[in-house]
Amino acid sequence: MRTGKYKWQALLLAVLATVASAALQAQSGIATVDLGGGFTLVQGAGANVVVAEGPDSIVIVDGGTLARADALMGEINRLTGNKPVAALFNTNWRPERTGLNHLLGPQEVSIIAHENTRLWQGIDINAAWQDITYQPLPKSAQANSTFYTVASMTLGDELIEYGFISQGSTDGDIYVHFRNADILVVGDMLGTNAYPLLDYVTGGWIGGAQKTTAGLLELANDDTRVIAATGGVLGKADLQDQAVMLDHAYSKVAEAFKTGRSLEKFRESNPMEGFAEKWGSPELFLQLLYKGTWYHVPGRAVPGII
Repeated sequence: MRTGKYKWQALLLAVLATVASAALQAQSGIATVDLGGGFTLVQGAGANVVVAEGPDSIVIVDGGTLARADALMGEINRLTGNKPVAALFNTNWRPERTGLNHLLGPQEVSIIAHENTRLWQGIDINAAWQDITYQPLPKSAQANSTFYTVASMTLGDELIEYGFISQGSTDGDIYVHFRNADILVVGDMLGTNAYPLLDYVTGGWIGGAQKTTAGLLELANDDTRVIAATGGVLGKADLQDQAVMLDHAYSKVAEAFKTGRSLEKFRESNPMEGFAEKWGSPELFLQLLYKGTWYHVPGRAVPGII
């Protein structure tokens, strides 16, 4: 009878803890998805964040926005029992990726990014298409461990491979592939319910997006769980759909330049007709597609122009 009483009390405490955790998540706007094997997708921090828990430490991919950093770190600490952070990845320079940099950088946590991302983090970025000028990150919040092509590390028994394929959303986008778990984090390189971002101001463009998508397809198989900057768990089929869409978009923008169409005329031609159901409004995508391609025309991005 005594044992039954304690079991009942333990069950009650567990239920209360679960309810309290759900209440805190609702209050903070942070939500979590258990991916199994010590992996968690954290949403509501400005962009998707992936947390990998090892025996003695954790690895975090992307850090949300600065405004959500405290709430995000609080949830990560709750999930992992305050285990130390072995590394934080920035999949590109954008502020939706770097909120935790401000908390973890001063603690001398390894912040891993492509070298181009570190360079962007240190200067003013005039994003004319957004009518925003992004300020440089404090030196202590900038990436402090950079690379150019591919690299790897381990977290317990988990092999983490990360790399750069091509200029896609920016010229510093990286993937992070947890090989044993087969979880592939791709950030802005894959659009979800919206066209992928081609930020021509910091090096993104259609040709690079095509190469990047093709490279990610080589890394993925039918069982790979793909995590983009937004949305839930995706898969190889989503990358395949994007490859088809990008090939179509390239053919249309190439035709526009060959026939001398302005951006306005290009938009009026409704070049992405038939893609709205999956990708939504093409308005911003067409602007970024056109201007990004224009910057690459001197490099013969479109055969027959120069």
